[in-house]
Amino acid sequence: MSFCSNCGHDFGNDAPTFCPACGQDVSNSELNAGAGDYNAGDYSGGEYNGDYSWDAPPPSPLARAEELLSKVSAPVLAVAGQAGQAFQSVLDDPRLRSRLPGGSLTLLGLGLVGLGLLLSVIPVVAGIGFLGSVVMVLWGALVAVNEWRILSRPEAQEPGAPALRPLPQSLATLPRDTRHPGIAQTFALLTCTNALLMLGFGPISLVWILAAVVLGYDQGWRYFADNSEDPSALEENPSGFRLHRWVVAGAVLCTFALLLPWGRGSLHTPGLSGAEQPLSTITQFTLLLLACSAVRHRGLSAFHPLLLIIAAVWLALWFFLMMSVYTVGPWFFLPGMLVVEATIVRHLMPRRRGGENLEQEAASDMDMQG
Repeated sequence: MSFCSNCGHDFGNDAPTFCPACGQDVSNSELNAGAGDYNAGDYSGGEYNGDYSWDAPPPSPLARAEELLSKVSAPVLAVAGQAGQAFQSVLDDPRLRSRLPGGSLTLLGLGLVGLGLLLSVIPVVAGIGFLGSVVMVLWGALVAVNEWRILSRPEAQEPGAPALRPLPQSLATLPRDTRHPGIAQTFALLTCTNALLMLGFGPISLVWILAAVVLGYDQGWRYFADNSEDPSALEENPSGFRLHRWVVAGAVLCTFALLLPWGRGSLHTPGLSGAEQPLSTITQFTLLLLACSAVRHRGLSAFHPLLLIIAAVWLALWFFLMMSVYTVGPWFFLPGMLVVEATIVRHLMPRRRGGENLEQEAASDMDMQG
């Protein structure tokens, strides 16, 4: 605020070159002097408050949910780790390996799968169905040939284990695509799928669980110990990999829901569980595949986006076709499915935004080039 030195007219916040009341020319010194008095009067008496502290903003709902997930999963992972160490001490026992052909746990798991399929021939014993049995037999035979090919090399055999004969020439000439390690890994995943769906079907379920443990340990160790992926990607985008952990939580909840009733029963017969619904094997296999990939370095990035979209559409389609509002199973499956679907969508969204940004940058470059 400044005043005219001649008549005292108040200029307010304006900076005129002459006084509108008396016509006196106004110099810059008069304006700066008034502004200096105003600033001095307003700020000269202020004191610094040393006790003031900046308060961090409250965490987002996603951050709170991640913290809750970490607290809940910590004791579960601790118990699972202790159980895994117990199984590892048994399966890695040299006395067990020395009794197996080539010291291979995969061949032991294949034998247990064959035992489960043979027992299912008995009419009173539950099985995985004719089509499922045919798939397991053909797929298991290919896994056995590949394992035989690997163990026939002297450097691959366990010390003290029975040696294997060389692979016959008729089997050694199979196409190279049949030797991919993913064949044995997906067979182990399918065995784990059948073991989960067979829970509660009597003693036969113990055979499938034992086969799943043996195959899951041997092939899972090879799957998670694969060093072909770049671990530096985890440091570049750590939030994305924390997000992928929700796939595991959703898959666990959906797997539990498949063991619950999905069909209305009567007083004498219980309702069908989710494992007994048509095409439940594909649904459970999809859940396990997404969960296993979510805990690797690349997470869901290991899959093509189209494959993730197909998996998400299949889970939703199967749920809406099999659900019954009068049973408890679908209501447990629904939140787990939504968690998996939301994680897949959240994973695919940065890809789309990144693609749009690249297109915009390319368009701008073309405009600059004329």
